[in-house]
Amino acid sequence: MGRSVLSKDVLPEGTYYHRISNRHYAIANGVVRRHQKGANGAELNVLEKPVNLAIGSGNHAYTPIHRTPLGKLIELPVTWYTGEKAWAMSPGYDRPDHLGFRRPITPECLFCHAAYPDTPAATPRAIDCVRCHGDTGAHLRRPQRGSILNPARLPPDRQLDICLQCHLETASSGFPDSLRLSGRDVFSYRPGEPLAAYKAYFDRADHAPRFEINHAGYRMLESRCFAESKGALTCTTCHDPHTARARNACAGCHKTVERTHGGGNPDCASCHMPKRPAGDAPHVEMTDHRIAKPGPAERHDPAPYSGPLVAFANRANAAMLRQAQALHFARTNGSAAAWKRTEATTANLAALADALMREGRHEEALPVIDKVLKADPDHVTALNGLAVYHGMRGRTEQALAILERARAADPDHPLTWINLGVAHEALGDRALALDRYNEAVRLQPDSQEARRRRAAVSQ
Repeated sequence: MGRSVLSKDVLPEGTYYHRISNRHYAIANGVVRRHQKGANGAELNVLEKPVNLAIGSGNHAYTPIHRTPLGKLIELPVTWYTGEKAWAMSPGYDRPDHLGFRRPITPECLFCHAAYPDTPAATPRAIDCVRCHGDTGAHLRRPQRGSILNPARLPPDRQLDICLQCHLETASSGFPDSLRLSGRDVFSYRPGEPLAAYKAYFDRADHAPRFEINHAGYRMLESRCFAESKGALTCTTCHDPHTARARNACAGCHKTVERTHGGGNPDCASCHMPKRPAGDAPHVEMTDHRIAKPGPAERHDPAPYSGPLVAFANRANAAMLRQAQALHFARTNGSAAAWKRTEATTANLAALADALMREGRHEEALPVIDKVLKADPDHVTALNGLAVYHGMRGRTEQALAILERARAADPDHPLTWINLGVAHEALGDRALALDRYNEAVRLQPDSQEARRRRAAVSQ
């Protein structure tokens, strides 16, 4: 845990070529550099970002993180995989249309990868004692028994919840695997309280087999061993919570097997908890906590899922399940009607406004955009929507001013540069429009919209 956030100095130098997106990466001198090659071998679309820190313990991987001049954290597209001793694409990036240098590190990401922040803008620190022991102030002032929460003195289900706050994820993508309850902010969970008072969890109704990098808790809760333990089996049954080192605790229940199986000294995990490639991070092998009989590994199902959701392990009430189902349907359907049925969060309202604009319902979109910008004045997607609204009504100068606000809020957002190009074209400045389209292509080389508009204005 104390190694969950590290200095950038742990990252080795190296190079990597991602064939399916035709992008070359070089990691050297504290910088990640990306380029493509033109027909004559010349470098195109060069982009460089300094590395400020690394996330990951190094047991499996380190991912470099960039802090923008505005203080936002961005996950960089390549990761160092310690098992293979090589650079490759970060989890979720091994595809032709990946996010490049645009994937934000959100508070939800940092909840499991870093300590509770002192301030929202603080540089992330490695997970510390507070995550499992609660407030440490009294203990640091006067170290003695009882001045700090000892998880070992909690009931087994509360002990398990402390681990599951970070180690329970039913899916890394494809559907909303969990939602925080109303009134709970990201860092509001405290050890000792029921995890169900903080979050609700969901799963696919078809229970298609999946094995992902953060599936230890998910697979264990689905295991026969956990079910038959009546809740007595927890993570610390096998793991030392301070070192994560595992011990063979199977003999606690399987006493006869211990004497007769494997020559009297069985290595249970090697057969019943084998290491397997993670479906969402193929360069990593993780221990499968399903605790099953030896046999062929289940086939990981990577297909997009649009079907119904169910509460996972009775960890969601009917209202939360309806909320998750509405969000899942909106993400897969994409219509304004679907987004209107979701909870009115800033993110959902922004998606609703975008859907309304795409459906040509501009007047309906405008008050929704206003709500988003009142909650988040720098919301780049909403600013772009507002600019498009005014631009379509001939108010190009007003649209341009709004787009400059969006550019100031996030200079690396390709859509802003595309819309800036459109605005300058409308004002008759083709040279400046071409410059804006070029920047959009540099930031997102796979953007067909930016390439199409660049080609048109170049004629």
